[in-house]
Amino acid sequence: MTTLKDVAKMANVAVTTVSRFLNNDPNLVISEATKKRILEAVKTLKYVPNASARALKSGRTSTFGLVIPDFNNPVYSQIITGIESVLNEEGYYLLVVSMGENKAKKSYLRLATEGRVDGLFVAATFLDDDEIEMLDILNFPYVLINRLSSEAKNYVVADDTKAAKKAMNYLIESGHRNIVHLAGHLSTDTGRRRLEGYKDALTENNIPILDDLIIETKFTEQSGYDAMKDLLNRYDGDMTAVFAASVRVAFGAMAAIRDHGLKIPDDISVLGFHDISLSNITYPPLTTIKISLEEMGARAARMLLNILAEEGQIENKVMIKNSQLMIRESVKDLK
Repeated sequence: MTTLKDVAKMANVAVTTVSRFLNNDPNLVISEATKKRILEAVKTLKYVPNASARALKSGRTSTFGLVIPDFNNPVYSQIITGIESVLNEEGYYLLVVSMGENKAKKSYLRLATEGRVDGLFVAATFLDDDEIEMLDILNFPYVLINRLSSEAKNYVVADDTKAAKKAMNYLIESGHRNIVHLAGHLSTDTGRRRLEGYKDALTENNIPILDDLIIETKFTEQSGYDAMKDLLNRYDGDMTAVFAASVRVAFGAMAAIRDHGLKIPDDISVLGFHDISLSNITYPPLTTIKISLEEMGARAARMLLNILAEEGQIENKVMIKNSQLMIRESVKDLK
């Protein structure tokens, strides 16, 4: 069996360096060339971390890990429900961990390198290609959920562009032209794809794209509040509607609009992305574009189980194209 020492020898580095690198030690400083040598050695020697080897020898852990951005986002509860609906039937447990919004915090990879779980669902906000490459090199089963990466082999995502375009077309059909987009993190694929849908709808309806109305935010209520408050204070043009890239951002924007002395939807309409139970009890109830997050979780669970079982041909790249407008009271028809 290949050892850590064998990997270190081939990569021409110390054993402790290999260990710290594979365990994502945030204090380790090495060059990209050294990282590449270690990864190539791991791949060539087909190295399996000791803890993983012990787990394979004694039997699987019957546990999958789910990595989410934070525990405060209610969107992920629906994904968890979908995953558990499948795993419970198969006798598996789900371990949920949060990595926050810190791109450098990759400790969740230890779940793989230390053999604590049989596979990973990764729904982290920020993903680097080297993280996905690490999982591939270790031949560790994983599925990305609600995120895309150029390196990912397995994923279940929504057609965010198509859904955002549908939401925008509803606003446009309701007579809105100057539409604010609170765009979420544009360093994430979800933020970029929802912005693409926003722009596509405007372009196809011959409506100018105004950069002043596109504001990057975080996917949080506070960020939505701050962005909307700032826009209301500085923008002297006409704006009749807000399309928020997440439901949490929409909630924050609604609070800022009310605090500014304006009424929803009489003065400004608001539409959010994703639908949660709270959307129905806001004031006024929030119109959203809904994608079945439970379906997303369930399909990801089936995919990961099939990858683990290595059962025949696996559909490992799934895009959920269906979306539904949940029309409530936060959008005014201007026609």
